[in-house]
Amino acid sequence: MAEDWDPDDLMVTVEHPMGTVEVPLSEWIARGPGPRRLLRPKAVRSRATGEALPLSVIPERYRNERPGR
Repeated sequence: MAEDWDPDDLMVTVEHPMGTVEVPLSEWIARGPGPRRLLRPKAVRSRATGEALPLSVIPERYRNERPGR
């Protein structure tokens, strides 16, 4: 669950028309996608270990999917 992770450790990969961006989850939570409903996280990993993690570690409301919007 997301509660077990430090938002500064989780690196979120977001695909954008201008390129792929990787930001800490804490920054994604603070800035988010704004009104762009097609902009959403595509991958997440631990900065400390490099381990790929499931998108479910990102709280639902920050995944920018229909149920969480």
